[in-house]
Amino acid sequence: MKLPEDYVIVKFYELGYRPIYNKFNNVYQCACPVCREGKSLNKKRRCYYVPKNDNIFCHNCGWSSKPIKWIKEVSGATDSEIIEELRDYTPDIDAIIKEDVKPVNTETLPKDCINLSDESQTLFYKNNDTLRATLGLIRSRRLNTAVNRPDNLYLSLTDFVHKNRLVIPFVNENHEIEFYQSRTVLSRDNKTKPKYLGKVNSEKTLFNIDKVTGDYDTVYIFEGPVNAFFTKNSVAVAGITERGRSFTNRQQQQLDSTLRFYDTVWILDSQWVDKASLIKSEALLQQGERVFIWPEKFGKRFKDFNDIAIACKVDEISHDFIKKNTFKSLEGIVRLSKIKQYQSVKHL
Repeated sequence: MKLPEDYVIVKFYELGYRPIYNKFNNVYQCACPVCREGKSLNKKRRCYYVPKNDNIFCHNCGWSSKPIKWIKEVSGATDSEIIEELRDYTPDIDAIIKEDVKPVNTETLPKDCINLSDESQTLFYKNNDTLRATLGLIRSRRLNTAVNRPDNLYLSLTDFVHKNRLVIPFVNENHEIEFYQSRTVLSRDNKTKPKYLGKVNSEKTLFNIDKVTGDYDTVYIFEGPVNAFFTKNSVAVAGITERGRSFTNRQQQQLDSTLRFYDTVWILDSQWVDKASLIKSEALLQQGERVFIWPEKFGKRFKDFNDIAIACKVDEISHDFIKKNTFKSLEGIVRLSKIKQYQSVKHL
């Protein structure tokens, strides 16, 4: 039985938690009353009603059905009770949603961003070549299944600076997008434009700090955000200098507050294949930091954790593997000396 759209909207507002209406793509969102979204109940809205498809689905628990099944599940109403209610039902939709219409915040993300986790948005642009290339990149690099991936990735087709680039949001400890970094997608852009670009006139924050949990004693600090996708409790700084440990004032504030009770381990690209990483690793060790030193078996074959994940077809690289190869001070510097010898011979 297909229900009137107005009736479904009213029920969505009545039964969902913290519902809102996204006028940009005519989609309704709420926190899912079926799964309650765990610890994210009061922070996120992962349940969607898409009138165009006459479908309600939740990105958290995977629920997907026609509205009548969702209404019956959440309210406990029977078919006959719903039919009876519909007899004299004349809802005022405008009165219900007018306070909830929220314009897209163009300052939070690049202009006209498409949420690549939102099925309704990707379906709308399904014939766009750049969108298809971006989704292909995400799948090929396992960014859609990685264990520590952000909740959403984005694409803008119009932004002056970040047009046709994969946009990676840096969500802060208050679950707000405070910074972002974009990556080239199209092959022609790989040849003419920087691979990574940050939000213009904005201070870098720590990537994925919203994913850090007290279930672990250690936070793993990567240089680039993509590699942090593949290890739980990982953040990224979006670049460091060859002088070693370096944070923006905002990142230092996050370390001193949200992460102050955690041990930290730095994970850079393989020192076996990246000379800059070797220099940075040695500088970090001299500053008293704990550093992941790539074991020879992996270090000569892979450049970073994303490479490992793709080659080995895995979505998570374990803490045990990292701990086994993490060193501090002199012990780490001695291990780097072997890699230095290898690089010296290699470049003769």
